[in-house]
Amino acid sequence: NKSKILEIIEDFKPDIIHFQEIPQFNLSAFVLDVIFKKDRNYFIIATTHGSLTNPSEISYHPDKYILVSEWSRQRFIETGVETDIWEYPIEDYVFDKEAAQKELGLDPTYKHVLNVGLFTPGKNQGEIFTIARQLEKYKIKFHFVGNQAGNFEDYWAPLMKHKPDNCVIWGERNDVDTFYAASDMFYFSSKLELNPLSVKEALSYKLPSIFRKLHTYLDTYDNNSLITYINDDLKLTKHIILETLQIEINDIR
Repeated sequence: NKSKILEIIEDFKPDIIHFQEIPQFNLSAFVLDVIFKKDRNYFIIATTHGSLTNPSEISYHPDKYILVSEWSRQRFIETGVETDIWEYPIEDYVFDKEAAQKELGLDPTYKHVLNVGLFTPGKNQGEIFTIARQLEKYKIKFHFVGNQAGNFEDYWAPLMKHKPDNCVIWGERNDVDTFYAASDMFYFSSKLELNPLSVKEALSYKLPSIFRKLHTYLDTYDNNSLITYINDDLKLTKHIILETLQIEINDIR
């Protein structure tokens, strides 16, 4: 019962209300009219995490937008509302790869390629299945960490019926950091993103990473030596994987 939010606001009497997504897409006009009334005693902030959010479709604007990337900020300038960017950082983590592999039970004689994300058409995990199927003769495992939600079952269910043997589906996990630490490479097949955390996390673990240069990234990753951009040429992507992992002929199982 989302109208309960009005009772909570009345009881809590906040100084700031921060919506983690644009509220009009989740709350009724009645609730929004009360929250966004002119004589309010609190400051309203809103954030969006999606590249498809269209500022011209927003009727209830906050006092300030906190956005996750420069591309998003440029989109929201047209609203005339004050904006700021809180961008997730790329860290420099220290970790024990051998211990992480042992904890997850990964075979150290194999190379391990990681994908993190909800199974959706936009995340495009089917592409990795296709690549993995072509690399089944090599000592490479492809690991998928992320939820297979019911509302996207029409996408992932057909994939799972013909899953290559070298693809390991781990589901939703609370130890994703261990997977980053244990892996040899990060493969982000997504075709629709704003400013994904998984890419920044992979780079924080110093993982060689391949993904598309989406327009929403601007030139953020152009000079990062860990990154190789890919496109729809899967033959080239397969070559990049083998080259990055330094697969030798004796790595054929």
